[in-house]
Amino acid sequence: MNTKQIQELALSLGATAAQPVDPQEITFHQELRGMCAMNRCGKYGTNWGCPPGCGEMDALANAVRSFSRGVVYQLVGRLEDSFDFEGMMASEKIFYQMTRGLREALAKENLPSLVLGAGTCRECEKCTYPQEPCRFPDKKHTSVEACGIYVTKLCEAAGLSYINGENTLTNTGLILF
Repeated sequence: MNTKQIQELALSLGATAAQPVDPQEITFHQELRGMCAMNRCGKYGTNWGCPPGCGEMDALANAVRSFSRGVVYQLVGRLEDSFDFEGMMASEKIFYQMTRGLREALAKENLPSLVLGAGTCRECEKCTYPQEPCRFPDKKHTSVEACGIYVTKLCEAAGLSYINGENTLTNTGLILF
């Protein structure tokens, strides 16, 4: 598959935007891991998709840079107002399903790839972390930010907006191939 086909795949699965990015231009920032460690979302140290279970940032950066092509994909969700928590959760659920669909489609094509999404892994009702290895490493969901990538800078590198107007929520992911 080429870049255009990957973009079309993302759009066909519901992305509102999909633009190429050079993986070599992506920057990594250790301070994002520090923000994860503050555990405001309550997911730090609870699953294989979030830090520290998702791996060391240097290893993740090397994995990202091992690919020659990338596509940033987004879903811009519409909210009733800036306090529309249900709308935010619904948009995140749709984005998670889209990310899963991308991962599955690329696996069917036998295309070596890495798909990073947003938020925490939700593949298992109860994660095995840290007692046992991940049951489904091919389905494990790791976010862009867990890798130390600022979403705003990633969007800029791909020529996309991160802020898409009042009463919107923009979820952003990265397909590497």
